[in-house]
Amino acid sequence: MNKEKVGRFYDIVWTEYIPEYEESEKHWNMFYSAGEIHDKTILDAGCGTGIFSIIFANNGAKKVTGIDISEGSLETAQHLKKKFNLDNIEFRKEDMLMLPFSDEQFDIVWAWGTVHHTTDPLGAIKELMRVLKKGGSLFLAVYKRTKVTWIHELIRKTMVRTPRKMWTGLSKIMAFFLAPVVFIFKKREKSRKGEKLEELILDWYFVPIRHYYYPEKVQQFLENHGFKIEKHLAHSGRFNSSSNFIYKARKY
Repeated sequence: MNKEKVGRFYDIVWTEYIPEYEESEKHWNMFYSAGEIHDKTILDAGCGTGIFSIIFANNGAKKVTGIDISEGSLETAQHLKKKFNLDNIEFRKEDMLMLPFSDEQFDIVWAWGTVHHTTDPLGAIKELMRVLKKGGSLFLAVYKRTKVTWIHELIRKTMVRTPRKMWTGLSKIMAFFLAPVVFIFKKREKSRKGEKLEELILDWYFVPIRHYYYPEKVQQFLENHGFKIEKHLAHSGRFNSSSNFIYKARKY
């Protein structure tokens, strides 16, 4: 049931909010280039609106497969595919914990902020590892556990109990009051720009499943499974406590 709740939640988020293409591509360029993905097969695991699938396809990927459990998100992704007139993308509804793909099928697996919304994040990572070719590249963005994670979880577990029809409105109210705090006390610019604060708050505090990890644990997990870390971004957000950490790792 939790998986279905996550799907219905993103039916709300990724039908009302669509990340900006240019800002998303700037973030993507921190990790990949057109030369690296040329003629490669890509899995966008938890594709949401499909914005990163579009970016991969526009930059020379041979074939991009975007998967998600949210039907609303996939409808948005299909609209973007038509808008950009791309024929090297397919979007399909799939469960990241039970991927219907053969071993070592993809050259690159991209999972931006998705595995931590599954019921078994490490199990999801294992599935992503399985379908990645030897020598292939795995991209993971995962919520970071900090000393104040318990506060985030207390707020989230309170907010998810409110009526679903109120979530968007509540996120806008919270964004109004938190905007000055973000402006004054932020530690850095957000690495992935183009997202509204109300959208981020909706994703922080209303999502049914949200796991947090210490970066060292995920790094050790990757290395124990034959991966070498190629790039590490310690914080992707304005605050340490609300950041994803990012690993780009190579399978050997």
